[in-house]
Amino acid sequence: MKKAKKAFQLTTAMLLSLSVLAACGNNNNGGNASSGNATPAPASSAAQQDETTAPSSTPVAELEPYTIKMVVPAGSVPKDLDLVNAEISKYLKDKINASFELNVIEWGSWQDKVNLKFASSEPFDLLQAMNWDNFGTKIQQGNIIDLTDLIDQYAPDLKQVINPVLLEGSKVNGKNYGIPINKELASQAGVMLRKDLVDKYQIDITQIKTLQDLEPIYQMIKDKEPGVTPLYLNKDTSVDWIASPMNFEDLGDNSPGYVVRGANDFKVVNTFESAQVKEELDLARKWFLAGFVNKDAATTADISGALKAGKAFSYVQQLKPGKDAEDSLANGAPWVQVELTKPIIRTGDTTGSMTSISRTSKDPARAMMFLNLLYTDKYLVNLLAFGIEGKHFVKTGENTIDFPAGVDANTSGYVLNGAWMFGNQFNDYLWANENPQKWDNFKKFNEAAESSSVLGFIFNPEPVKNEIAAFNNAKKEFEPSLFSGTVDPNEYLPKYLNKLKSIGADKIIAEKQRQLDEWVKAKK
Repeated sequence: MKKAKKAFQLTTAMLLSLSVLAACGNNNNGGNASSGNATPAPASSAAQQDETTAPSSTPVAELEPYTIKMVVPAGSVPKDLDLVNAEISKYLKDKINASFELNVIEWGSWQDKVNLKFASSEPFDLLQAMNWDNFGTKIQQGNIIDLTDLIDQYAPDLKQVINPVLLEGSKVNGKNYGIPINKELASQAGVMLRKDLVDKYQIDITQIKTLQDLEPIYQMIKDKEPGVTPLYLNKDTSVDWIASPMNFEDLGDNSPGYVVRGANDFKVVNTFESAQVKEELDLARKWFLAGFVNKDAATTADISGALKAGKAFSYVQQLKPGKDAEDSLANGAPWVQVELTKPIIRTGDTTGSMTSISRTSKDPARAMMFLNLLYTDKYLVNLLAFGIEGKHFVKTGENTIDFPAGVDANTSGYVLNGAWMFGNQFNDYLWANENPQKWDNFKKFNEAAESSSVLGFIFNPEPVKNEIAAFNNAKKEFEPSLFSGTVDPNEYLPKYLNKLKSIGADKIIAEKQRQLDEWVKAKK
């Protein structure tokens, strides 16, 4: 009991003190957080000026050549991906005698293709892992490996960058199966609005406080902007992205069983039986029938094409300081963000973006050596996140970049929009349209955030893994159409509830309640 209490206190201390990470990144070297034994190379090239050599315990001369394969999701596959892979491979040759292949899978087919890789035992090393993306299932099935000892042996510098308590807080049953990315910690939901139309119609975004406040604005856009959909959704995003965080706190995954936000009674409930979820489903249906939502919302996989083509006025988004600048860069046009929930720090936010190692990796040690570099080597993380200097970006300051002359987000060969997936974000360059105080704002954002009442609780899904697998299938069947408003919730919500009963949702909720009760008792 005392051990559990101490673990909770460590996790809480980690979450409340993560702002220190910003200080680690914002030093006089423009955010290069290096360890004490790092040895910078001579400043004879752009790469060398930014690099921090991260030594491994094995001399490079003793390492056999190896190709590190990494799999990540994105809106589309950059046309210059091979060029960037070649540049990274060239850089890694003298570091860890490795080549590099980044494999980008479009979001719409991400889960299916990753599952296929595991099913076929395709060899690859690293993959983007997210707590809501069946992270627990990947652990149960043995598809991602325990990294705890590998971190200690092959990533000593990485541990200097990440607060040790952060690694502790993301453990599952005492083991690390993913290394969290250093980035914003709290989460906040809202919408992105097209800035040109906000300006055209003089929309005062400071007056938008709730989902309902958007309704007259959506009606105006529908009436006055033919060909522009007021709210663009896909099968994985909905008004629930905004409404659910207002009302509930998750328990580290997306299976049935949440606690009411702010209730502090630790009662696990089925949100689909709540009045709040029924209200949001009714609102989604109302908006769909009013023509505010794209008709293919329940089936379309990716909205990036619609955003770039100017077909959307708004979309839902998980927000953070400067997210509108990042999305403006990715979509090739200015967007503004509207926050509709207060920021909150949840256990799931510590594991919302991680890097894991596949069980099919032929050299997990080399993969970990690469991660050690990715968290400490400023040149490498920016090369992977933003591409090749001079071709995909140009330096406009010590720590700022922009597109080369004649190039923008739509014409560049490498706009991954995925810096949040790689290493230490406090080492990232800032784009010209971003706030120079971005990392300081991250710190303030984290400090101002509310702490979840179940902060530190990590659900072990093993006892109900079969029921969760069945739920994931039911979720795909019902939720895209329900939460997009495509079907009538008065008819389909009861069907979904019956389906959840039949696949054992009550058993999942009961197991979460049992584990949560033990956790609450242990931390007292």
